[in-house]
Amino acid sequence: MVRSLLSGLAGIVLLADPASAADAPPGASSCTGCHAPKKVADSVMPHIVGRKAEDIVTFMREYRSGAWPSSVMGRIAKGFDDQQTQAIAAWFAAQPE
Repeated sequence: MVRSLLSGLAGIVLLADPASAADAPPGASSCTGCHAPKKVADSVMPHIVGRKAEDIVTFMREYRSGAWPSSVMGRIAKGFDDQQTQAIAAWFAAQPE
């Protein structure tokens, strides 16, 4: 359990590269607080940089609708409409891993 917590904290500490964050769509910064830009071994937070945009959009819609229950992601996902979600997903998908 402690290892999982430490891995999760390591993911939070690693924030997005400021150079690439400058062109990020509004709202993308709310993702980088938990989802690290680089893969973190044994992290409880999934890595989303370089992931298919369609997958990110699907997950966000499921969180927003409540089909995929969560404590934090559902609230975050409800803050974005489909157009914003697609822009954020496209940006993360285009980032180099």
